[in-house]
Amino acid sequence: MKRKKVTVPAAARRAGAAVGGLLCAMVVAALASTNTLEPGSAGQAGAAADDVRTVPVAAGETGLVCPAPAQLEQPEVGDDEFSAAPVATTTSLTAAVLDGAEGAEPSVTTLDGAQAAELTGPLASGDVAAVLEGAPPGARMLRVTPGGATYATATVASVTTDGDLRGMVAGPCAQPAVEHWLVGGSTSVGSSGRLVLQNPGRTPATVTLEAWGASGPVALGSQSLVVVPPGEQVVTMLEAIAPDQNRLTLHVTAEGGRVGAYIQHHRIDGLVPMGADLVVAGSAPSRATAVSGVVSTGEAVDDPHAPRLDLLAPGAEAGTARLAVLGPDGPVRLRGGEEVDLEPGQVATLPLGGLPEGTYTVIVDADVPVVAGAALDRVGTAAEDAVVDDDPYDRAWLTGQAMSPAGFVADGAVAIPPDAAYGITLSGVPDARDPDQIEDAAGSTEVTLRGVGPDGEEAWTRTVDVPTGETVEVAWADLAELDHTVAVVTEQPADEAGVVWSVRLAQISDTTLFSVLAPTAPLAAGGDVRVSRVDAAG
Repeated sequence: MKRKKVTVPAAARRAGAAVGGLLCAMVVAALASTNTLEPGSAGQAGAAADDVRTVPVAAGETGLVCPAPAQLEQPEVGDDEFSAAPVATTTSLTAAVLDGAEGAEPSVTTLDGAQAAELTGPLASGDVAAVLEGAPPGARMLRVTPGGATYATATVASVTTDGDLRGMVAGPCAQPAVEHWLVGGSTSVGSSGRLVLQNPGRTPATVTLEAWGASGPVALGSQSLVVVPPGEQVVTMLEAIAPDQNRLTLHVTAEGGRVGAYIQHHRIDGLVPMGADLVVAGSAPSRATAVSGVVSTGEAVDDPHAPRLDLLAPGAEAGTARLAVLGPDGPVRLRGGEEVDLEPGQVATLPLGGLPEGTYTVIVDADVPVVAGAALDRVGTAAEDAVVDDDPYDRAWLTGQAMSPAGFVADGAVAIPPDAAYGITLSGVPDARDPDQIEDAAGSTEVTLRGVGPDGEEAWTRTVDVPTGETVEVAWADLAELDHTVAVVTEQPADEAGVVWSVRLAQISDTTLFSVLAPTAPLAAGGDVRVSRVDAAG
C-alpha cells in the first residue's frame, strides 16, 4: 500500500536545518570535552549522566550536479560538405530517487536553484521511487530533501550520430565536492578537452588546477586558478592551457564552496571522428583501485585501438603497481604487464591488447597511492555519404574505484537513459589482490540486482552469483527481455563488500555509440547522536 506524500513547507525545512546546525555545534562541544578530559575530571562535573540524551539528526539535503549537454566548440569552415556538426545532438536526463522516496521531494533545478520547469517528465512518488525524465537545455541539479530515500541517481546522455562529436557522451550526476581527480582526456593534435567547473553554492568558489602528463607535471601558470561564480559554470579549453598532452590527469581543489567537475573530450583523425565521452571524477589516490568494464574484442597487442590503462602516482615517491585482470574464466596474464614502474608525477599508460574477447576488471595494487582510469574504443561504420571512407570510432572513459577498509562501492545505483541498451559487469575482488594469489581465490558473493521502471515501481529482480577472482556480465540480451528500466540498483551483503561493478550503455539504434558508468553510492543516512550539557566555566 502506498503512503500519502507529505510536503514539508520550505520555512519548516529551513528551521530544521538551523536546529541541525545547533545540534552539530553542541555535539562538537561535547566531543571536544570528551577528547581533552579524563572521565570523572572536574570539568565534567556539570555533565551528569541524566543530562546525556540521544537525539535523532536527519540527513541534510542532497544535491547532485549534472553534466551539461555535450557541446562542440569549434569554428565551422563555412562548407556544408565538411561541417563539423552535420547533425543535431540529442540529450536526455534520467533521474531516480529510490526506496522511501515519499518524503524525499525530488526536484530538478538549475545550478542557482531555480525550478527547471521545462523538465516535465513523470514525477510519480510512491513506495519505491520517484522518476524524472526530460531534455535539459543546460546544466541541472537533482535535489533531494531529507525523507529517508536510500538512493538518488541520475544520468545525462548526449548522442550525436555524425560529425566531430559523434558518440555517446554520458556521465552521472554527482555530489559537488572540494576535490576531484580526473584521469583521462588529451590535448594532442586532433583532441579537444572542455574542463567544466560547476558551482551550485551561494558564494564564489576559487578552484586550483593541477595537471600531469606523460613527462610529469604540466605548468599551468596563472591559468591554474579559476573563480567560479555562485550558481554558474565556467568552461576552460584544456588545449589552451595544457597543449600537446597525449594523456592527462587533473586534480581539482576548491575553496569557498563545493564544485562539480568533468572533462568533455573528443578526438578526430583528419575528417574522421574518433570518439567522444566525459571524463568524470574517480576515487582519490589509493593503494588499491579497480577499473570495471574493460571490454576486449580480441585486439592485438600493438593495436592502437586496444583498451588502455592510465596510472598516476601524484606523490613524491616512485613505486610499483601490480596488476591483476579478472576475466570471465578468472585471472588473465598480461604477458609481462603484471608490474608497472611508477615515476612520481608521470602518467603511465599500459596497453591492454592481447586479451581474449570478453569483459574484464583491472585490479591495481600499488605500494604508493595512485589514481587510475581506462579508455575503450569501439569501431563504427562510415556513413554512405561520408567524404572519407575510413570507419569512425567512439571512445568511453572509465573511472577507477578505490578499495577502502569497507570495500568498493558495493551497494549503488545507475540511471539508464531512454533508447539505451545496457549491460552490467560484476567482478569478485579477493582480499589478497596479488596476481599470484588471486588464482587461488575461492568463494563467491551473491548480488541482488533490481530494475526500476518508469512508473517508479520495481520492474524486476535478479540474483547473480559472482565468483571471487572472476568477472560476470549480465548482457543486454538477457536484460532486454525484462520490462523497461530507468534505474538499476545493485546490493550485496554488508560483510562481503568485495564486488566491483559498472554499467555499459549503448545506443539501441547504433550500439557502436557507447559509454561506461560507475555506480552512484547510497545517500548518507541520518542517525542518532549523544548530546550532553557541558559547563563551559568548568
